[in-house]
Formats: sequence, C-alpha cells, structure tokens
Amino acid sequence: MHSFSMNKHRFLLLLCILLGTNLLSAQPQTTLRDTLPEAVKVADRVQRVRADGYRIDPLKTRRVVSPMGDGDAIKYIQTLPGVAMGGEGGSAIYVRGGNMGSNLMTLDGMPLYGISHLLGFTTIYPGEVIGATEFHAGGFSSEEGNFTASHIRLKTKTGDFAKVHGEGSLTPFLASGSVSTPIVKNKVSLIASLRISPLGLEYKALRSTINRYQDVLQDFGATVGDAFGKVAWRMNPDNELSLSLFGSLDRYHFIMSGNTTDGMGWSNALANLCWDTRIVPGLDQLHTTLSYNHHGGRQEQETILDGSYNKYQLRSTVQELTLTSTATKAWGRWSSQFGLKVRGARFNPGSSRRFDGSSHKQAEESLLVDSYMNTVLTTLHGQLEYVVPERLLIRLALRGNAYAYGVGGQGGQSGWLFHPEGSLTARFHLVPQFGLEVTADALTQYYHTLEGIPLGWSVDMVVPSDATNPPEQALQGYGGFFGGFGNHTFRAGAFYKLMRNLVYYGDATQFFSSAQAGWHENISVGEGTSYGAEFLYEKDGEVLSWRMSYTWSKTDRMFPDLNHGRRFPAKYDRRHIANASLDWTMLRREKMALGFNTLFTYQSGSWETLQDGSLPAFFIGQKELLALPMISALNNYELPAYIRWDAALHLDIQGRHAKHEIGLGVYNLLNRHNPFMLRYNPDTHAWNLISLLPILPSISWHVRF
Repeated sequence: MHSFSMNKHRFLLLLCILLGTNLLSAQPQTTLRDTLPEAVKVADRVQRVRADGYRIDPLKTRRVVSPMGDGDAIKYIQTLPGVAMGGEGGSAIYVRGGNMGSNLMTLDGMPLYGISHLLGFTTIYPGEVIGATEFHAGGFSSEEGNFTASHIRLKTKTGDFAKVHGEGSLTPFLASGSVSTPIVKNKVSLIASLRISPLGLEYKALRSTINRYQDVLQDFGATVGDAFGKVAWRMNPDNELSLSLFGSLDRYHFIMSGNTTDGMGWSNALANLCWDTRIVPGLDQLHTTLSYNHHGGRQEQETILDGSYNKYQLRSTVQELTLTSTATKAWGRWSSQFGLKVRGARFNPGSSRRFDGSSHKQAEESLLVDSYMNTVLTTLHGQLEYVVPERLLIRLALRGNAYAYGVGGQGGQSGWLFHPEGSLTARFHLVPQFGLEVTADALTQYYHTLEGIPLGWSVDMVVPSDATNPPEQALQGYGGFFGGFGNHTFRAGAFYKLMRNLVYYGDATQFFSSAQAGWHENISVGEGTSYGAEFLYEKDGEVLSWRMSYTWSKTDRMFPDLNHGRRFPAKYDRRHIANASLDWTMLRREKMALGFNTLFTYQSGSWETLQDGSLPAFFIGQKELLALPMISALNNYELPAYIRWDAALHLDIQGRHAKHEIGLGVYNLLNRHNPFMLRYNPDTHAWNLISLLPILPSISWHVRF
C-alpha cells in the first residue's frame, strides 16, 4: 500500500469547508517566488498578578470570542505575556520558548494528553464543571512535575449538597448540559455534565449545499463529545471522599476521492478517587488520590488500489495508574508541603496494522507492529514557604525523580534514571504598592510529544524517555517588578531559558509508512534557548475592565544533524506579541445587563523553510542541466505578521427561574487572511500562502437555573 498521507493539517482545511468558509477567499493568491531572499496568602490587589502564575476568571474565559462560539481558558491564556500561539484558531501554546508538548494540563491533578475538540478549535473539558483555572509559567510548587514549560491547572467543582441547580449552553458546534444536586442532603452530592457536537449531523443536512460550492470533500462524518461525573461524600467535617470520571471522544472520517476513505480520532478516559482528611496528627490536611488515565489516538486509510482492497491503521496509546499523597502544615509565618507520587505508565506508540485482499471480506492482516514500553516514575517532593503579609514571600520547592523504563516491555532496553528538580519564588514589597519578584526553575520531563517536519508541528504521538531518548530538561529564570494602585495592576520583567534533549522526529513526512520501521530510529535530540521581556497592565472594574500585554522574545533550536549543526529560529519564535482587550458593561439594570468585549492581537509571523536558490547539475550520460533545489538554512523565511481583531456583545438576562447569557461575536473582524502555512505550486513555480479563517460570526447561549 502507498504511504498513508492523511494528517491533521490537511483536515484543518476540510474543517474550514464545514465552517462555511470559502477556501478561495481564505487562500488569497499571494505568491512568494523562489527568489525569496499557590499556596500563597493573598493580602492585597497586587497579589492578583504574579510572576509564577495567573488565576483565571471563568466568566472572562467564556466571553473570549472563538470560532466555535464559546471561549475557553486556552484562548484566554494565549493573550497573556510570554505565550505564543500556534496555528490559526487552535489551542496550541508555546510558553517562553518551550515546545507545545512541554505544557501540562491537568484535571484535578490528572494529566490531559489530548486536550482539544474539533482539531484544537475548542478544548475537551466542560467549562460548566470547572471551579478554578490557574496558569503557571514559573516558580512551580513541589507537587507539579513532568513538564518543562507551563502548567494549566483545572480544578472541578463539587456538587451542591443542599439544592439542585444546572447549566446549559448551545453554539452552532457544541451543545452541553450539566446538573449539580444532592443525593443525600448535606452528605452526598453529584455534579455531572455532557457535551456533544452536531457537526456530523449538520454536514449531512447541508451536504448538497456545501458540495455546490466545492468539490474537494465528497463525504464527512464526525462523532465528538465528552462526559464528566463526580460524586462527593462528606463523611464528617474532617473527611471527604470523591470519585470522578471523565471521558472524551473525537472521531472523524472523510472521503476525498471515490476509492479512499480517511479516518482519524483521539480519546481520553480518566478516573480519580480522592480522599481529603484533617485527622492525621501533626498535619493540617492530607490529600490522597488514586487515578487511572488512558489516552489514545488513531489514524487509518481504506482504499482500493489497483483493484485490490487495502486498509492501514495506526494507533498510539498511553495508560497510567498514579498514586499520590500530599500533606500540608502551617505554623505562624511558615508553611510546608511534602508528599509522594508514584506513576506507572504503559506506552504503545505507533502500533500499526495493515490489511490486504481482493475485497473487504477477504482481506487478511499482513503486518502487525506493536512495540510497547512500561515505565515507573517515583517522585518525592517537598516545599517550604515563608510569608510576611504585604511584605515578603519566599518559597522553595524540591523534587527527586526516580524513573525506571523498560519494565517488562519489548525492545531489550531497560534501566533507570534519577533527576533532581527545584523551583524558587521570591517576592519583596519595597512599598505596599510596588515590589520585586524572582523565580527560578530546574525542570525535567520524561514524556515526549513528537514534533516533526515542519519542525514545531506536533505529530500527536507521546513516547517515553529511555537511554537513547533522554528526558527533556529546562533551566529558566525570571526577574522583574510588580505593582498596583486601586483597581490597576502591572508587571514587567525578563526571562532566560535553556532547554536540553528536545526531540525531533526526522521522518515525519513519511510518518504513516515509516512507523512500520519503528519511531525510535528516526529521533534526533537537540537543544534550544529562549530569552525575552514581558509586560502586563490590567485594570479591573465593575463597568470597565481592560488589559494590555506585550512580549519580546527570541527562541532558537539546534540539532547536530540538522542545518549543518547551526542554530535556527524555532517555528513559533514570534519576536513581537502584543494583545489588548476590553470588557465594557454598557448598560446595567436590575434584571438585565448589556456588555461589549473586544480583543486585538498582533504577533510576528511564524517561520517556514523555503528553497531560496537552485544549483545547476547533470547526470552522467545526459546533456540537459538540472536545477537542484538549494536551501540555505532551516526556518529561513518569516511569514507575514498575524493580526486579528475580535469583538462581541453579551446580553445577561435574569429571569424568574433562570439566568440567560447570550453572546454575539465576530471572529477576525478585519477579514484578514492570516498565514497558516505555505504550499508550493509546481505548475507556477510559486509559493501560495494558505490561510484558514476569514471573518466568522458566532453565537452562543448559556443558561443557569
């Protein structure tokens, strides 16, 4: 069978068709010729903005304008300093020069490895059940680990122990509902949610209309949704036990030609048993969890080739079983935290199956590749914190990691690694309204998310570290000042980051066929640096709130067997990033409020590798000269800047039994064709600039009762 060529970026173009986008208008004929030369006491308003993290208001995230009609925390985080976004409309973030796979998102402490619905246009978690969202880019606490860039911490709500209430929302692409209710009053509660996408049904209903304006996509199907449930039992004032379950599914198939059907998808399944107690002598609280986590991805192609039936499947899975226990103790101005985390994982990246036969019924499995590895990561951690309210905060966090790989797996590799980690946070108020802050982190990450050609794009395969594929490591520091007066807060500073053991999947252009030979042989290991300056100014008020942020940074990569060993810009090395947002309550009445919010973003273009010359050559025995492509360096061309303006109106109505929130938004109000990628046209010998989303209206409805 021929190389399996379907990938995420091809499907993104198809999704734009389903969003009602005219691909011709989204791909202006711009041609580029070949000659292109927490545990912190909050004492005042100043503490709201900190070098080590942000607490994000759920209402503000919901009002971020999104192509799907409903905002989420990722879209909000993309507007914070030190954060560069990936492709148009997606959920990828690159924090202080780190890779996309270096960011960790957790749901009550459980890692989420597949975080997106609808190819990244929205996230997989239901916003109705999230009680708190925190974003940390430095000065990490002791229980955080196994990442080198940032942590997005999601904490779910606990169901109401006294009364029943619920929420629901509806957009053109997602419908959701949730309920919070007591099961045994004041003893046992339940919170549950369900979200589904009608995208597949919408396509079927509009297929004839869609096909009238395009001939790329012949058929399409989608199954998208997630479900969450959490039962909490208050045994007594000092003990609480909870069990939560979460699952998500994205599955797509589409036909691009009469003989070929492509499919792709990913899923998550999580279970978490949690016990909080305050009865252990000498401790304020003991938090213990036992969790199971499963993440899987699949891609497949079914085709008739030369009269023969062919089917190829590629699957990747990660399964984890984790036990954690964390204790806290405070006395006077001191507080401490210490604990243990043991995580056993089974990886099966790039498992492939191939079926051949004269027909579907007669097809037989002709090839099976199944290379798994088991790992155990044991972490001892502790931290000590000293606080003088409104004057001083110092926190030191330490972790010791013992990592065993090849435990009962295949391939003959086995062994263990040990790495210490540490984080320091210091804040000193020179005067009550102004102070200095410093963070420093030494971080280690044992799971790699492979990135390939073009370097910086993820191929969505999580693989473990071993002797030849060492853990990623980062050493970073930040220093700056902060301040605030009234409802105003500001922060400015600079960071520097060194990264080692970054992984590059060198054969990503032939990903589906090369997987048969094993992913491990195609990995290159390199390093990177990143440094820059960050600025944030925010005003928060009941009528008018606004925020401005700016980041200047420079990020590079170096792989010994790429670019002749010379450093080159990282793909999402966006030198200048500026964001300005405003939220204005224009009208407020007893049972009604009308507001307006807007966001303007400017980001330097990402980088592409282009041919910038040719070299004449000829084969022995031939008289005609050949023009061999010549590329001076990797990522040698910077795409045009990314500029977008979004705006929305939101109407809040308090009814007799329910509160309604209606949002009307416009994404990319300027209808700017922002760059997504370049595609070479061999007929015209020119590069076409591909963009995804033109001006796109959105509507959302949210109800609480």
